Amino acid sequence: MTRPPLFPGEPRTALLALKPAGFSGPYPNTADALSDPAIDDVASSMYGLLPTGGAWRSPDGAAFEQNSRLGAFLRALSGDFVTLYRRIYTIGLDSTASTLVDSLDDWESEYGLPDPCLAGEQTRAQRLRALLLKIRSTGTITLADFVNLAASAGYTISIDEPSSFTCGVSDCGGSDEMGGHIEYFWIVNVEGVAVDYFECGISECGVDPLSDFDEATALECLFRRLAPAWTRPIFNYS
Repeated sequence: MTRPPLFPGEPRTALLALKPAGFSGPYPNTADALSDPAIDDVASSMYGLLPTGGAWRSPDGAAFEQNSRLGAFLRALSGDFVTLYRRIYTIGLDSTASTLVDSLDDWESEYGLPDPCLAGEQTRAQRLRALLLKIRSTGTITLADFVNLAASAGYTISIDEPSSFTCGVSDCGGSDEMGGHIEYFWIVNVEGVAVDYFECGISECGVDPLSDFDEATALECLFRRLAPAWTRPIFNYS
């Protein structure tokens, strides 16, 4: 995986939690012994902090009696520390969109979500997907950027840039096209779209179209909003 040069003092893993296009995983494992500790582990560490002497330990001062009242008291306190350690670890996860746990509402507010291109009720998984899509859409300008953006939204596409006919350069009968400013068009070929055709004996004349398909309306909305100002996306579902 390639990434921009490190800034002074920036850790080498700073951007690893933001999944780049084509990343196959796995994410770095940031968990440690204190990210989800057991009560017994925390209680044992609290026992070890007690002063030495017979008042706190066994008569010979060598070991702490865990079944004593003081032991039960410290064990009860350990539950709050377990909750604290887990929460601290969760706050770290909430610092990146791909690992967040409890801060989805805050991230959506920061990035202006829900997106008008993704209208309607959404599940938590769909909201997370929309958030990552919004983050990855920042700085999209090349064809490869838009192909990767569509892949993040769950679409497989290719983009063609038609060339206008140029005298002395283009071949008659070739692929270069005539008329208008065709060089500013992007032909977005959306793959895997199911097409429903008119069927005799089943479809109704004057009601059912000769052919119909589900348009990628969310993708069209995103592309038309993010495409460079000098381009015009045209969607091809054939």
